[in-house]
Amino acid sequence: MLGNETFSSAGPVPVIVSSGASHRTDSDLPKSIVEYYTNIEKVLVGETLENDRPLLEEKVLDQLEEDGATRVLFHWDCSRVIERLLVGCDNTTLQRLSTLILPDVLEIACHSFASHVLELVVKKLARLVHAAGKGSSNEFVKITDELIRKLCVKVSDLSRNTHGSYLLRVTLQALVGIRLEDNKKSRKRWDIGGDELYETSSPHPSLKRALHKFTKRLMKENIRVMMDTDQGAPLVCTLLNLLHRTEGKALEQLKELVLTSFGNKETEYRGYEKYGALPSVVLDNKSSFVIQALIKVLTKSELESLYTEHFKPVIVPLSLHPVGNYTVQTLLEYAPTRTIAEELVKQVVEILEDLLAESATGVVVAAIKACHHHSLPSDVVVELRKAFHLPDTDTAQFFRCLMSMTTYDVLLEKIEATKKPTQSGKPRRDRFEATLTGSLLLQALFNLGKIAELEDGVCGLSEDHIVYLCTNPQSSHAIQAYLTSITIPDSAKHRFIKTAVYVMDKLAVTAPGSHIVEAAWRSADMDIKSSIAQVLVEKEQAVKDSKYGAIIWRNCHLKQFKTGGVKAVEDSERRKKRKVDQFLEL
Repeated sequence: MLGNETFSSAGPVPVIVSSGASHRTDSDLPKSIVEYYTNIEKVLVGETLENDRPLLEEKVLDQLEEDGATRVLFHWDCSRVIERLLVGCDNTTLQRLSTLILPDVLEIACHSFASHVLELVVKKLARLVHAAGKGSSNEFVKITDELIRKLCVKVSDLSRNTHGSYLLRVTLQALVGIRLEDNKKSRKRWDIGGDELYETSSPHPSLKRALHKFTKRLMKENIRVMMDTDQGAPLVCTLLNLLHRTEGKALEQLKELVLTSFGNKETEYRGYEKYGALPSVVLDNKSSFVIQALIKVLTKSELESLYTEHFKPVIVPLSLHPVGNYTVQTLLEYAPTRTIAEELVKQVVEILEDLLAESATGVVVAAIKACHHHSLPSDVVVELRKAFHLPDTDTAQFFRCLMSMTTYDVLLEKIEATKKPTQSGKPRRDRFEATLTGSLLLQALFNLGKIAELEDGVCGLSEDHIVYLCTNPQSSHAIQAYLTSITIPDSAKHRFIKTAVYVMDKLAVTAPGSHIVEAAWRSADMDIKSSIAQVLVEKEQAVKDSKYGAIIWRNCHLKQFKTGGVKAVEDSERRKKRKVDQFLEL
């Protein structure tokens, strides 16, 4: 869903930082102990240990046991070292460390530094238990059971703590069997990543029991209160997503608990009182994420009922709200029936100009996709032309109106103004204006292949305009979408490339432009590739001196072109494709 990143915030502090970072601490460790662990980190980072690694791990754990595991983990620098040690440790080290931290697991779970180590322990334990398979019983199963038991006892406290709630989410995902990375350098509050399930046909029954225990305990909490907190809302979202994978009665119970929140609280938003309790849920930047997660897991009949009872009368005000519009986007994406999708699109079209004025691009893009997905008769592209006041006789300016988010009349005035010379008598440059909102709209249209109204505008760009659009960080994504879309015919792409080929040397040396050059190269036939290569080879030194140009020089096989022409490039690309095919067959 477009734009959701606006409301996300950073999670706990990064796992691994550079050795030059400030030394933060919640522990009163002596300087000598801190120096010991920082020296261990230098060994882990700077040397190849090979056979000496198990011995090093054993000595570190001996020291950790002597110093007190919790005390050490509460120190930023020391906890970072232990986490780095865990990433590549053997099973014996994992088992021993897990045993050391079990007595104080709740304090560790709520601590900003130590919780990172516990998260990693949970991931590795769950992975090992999943790999053990059904019917196996080992020390890791016992340790995992004990860890889950301790966490379940204090679910209420953990769910109200920033680090504790994040640990609960990691634990839930690990129990289900979702593959999580061990060395993530950052954590997002709403998305902890990992959609790939472990390859196991018979997950260990202890993890199933643990997931059931966790779910049951969480459902005893006040879901409505959790939805309104920074810590609780992501936890409810995660629970909905995971239970949707595993199904069962628990999902139905949780859906019912979330649905009852619609009537539990009067709205606090001025101007929305007549709509009842709904706005208080979907206009809040925390609970709205829960509602979006709920929409994704409801059955078609349940979603149809929810839309009819609660959302149908408020689609327009929600679409124009900076938070509520994300729920409308989700409804458009998951519309249960063609009729509901058509109703939603109709209401969006009626306020199209207002949405564009408020930069609510996500709703417009979602409506375009809904029309395409449900094959609806109403064409949002036609309505966009009307919103920008474009006459039927002029199709060349539609692309420019969209990219600059300027109406046709105003655009003509600006173009006319460029024809007047400056006071010194020099001609004015026709400067193109690019906006993020327009770029997002165009990306959606290009990805769906809706170029009938836009092709003339894209392919009629001047060289100056191409350079500006392709080197602008915002507009370059729209041009790249045009060149990479599988729904746009090659003939349309070639029309654009034949004009852009003369400025490829200027594009190749910039970060956004280099992506355009590569996309154009992949879409071009051998004749056009020859033209691109000639332009770049003529500016060989400038291209090679740029780090982006050097990548283009390699990926476009320009060295081979320089020595053997188009035939050499063709052979080089054929060999590269053969190697890729052989690798995929392994």
